[in-house]
Amino acid sequence: MSDKGRVFKAHFTINDNVHHCQLNEHFTTARRDNESLHHFILRLLGFCLFAYRHDLTLCDAREKPQRDVYAKNDFDDYELVIEVFTGDIKVLHKLYREAQQLYVITVLPVDSELQHWLLAHQRVELIAIENAFIERLEAMLARSLAWHVSVDSDEISITANDVFVRSALQVSWF
Repeated sequence: MSDKGRVFKAHFTINDNVHHCQLNEHFTTARRDNESLHHFILRLLGFCLFAYRHDLTLCDAREKPQRDVYAKNDFDDYELVIEVFTGDIKVLHKLYREAQQLYVITVLPVDSELQHWLLAHQRVELIAIENAFIERLEAMLARSLAWHVSVDSDEISITANDVFVRSALQVSWF
């Protein structure tokens, strides 16, 4: 169970210029036990990048094992999984077998072991974001996440509390 130090109210306005849509997402989310802020923010960014899909679930605590962001089809199979890379290739092997489409989200520069693994597997796509961007988001994190997110084919930017941060975005499906 989450304590109050890990619970966040999210209010995201997302301008997705790739999929030509504007979305307003409002929900309550929580960091998992032992989840770093770095991982939590990458998970939220993965959600923002795919928010145009209205069937996403952001880490359901009832799911075992927990997935970062996912969508299931009508047969309760994982149609899409967006997983934050933690350095454990074994986790990716398991997800690769379970998901029809797997996206791995990480920071730039991309880990060499991950790069080699990605080359050897179909149905896996990479999302890479600058580490300095994640660190700036960590510094401005508050209990209420009022983010204005803009997604372009090669860039993501967030405005929150009158602070603007931007990152190059490497996504292999754009």
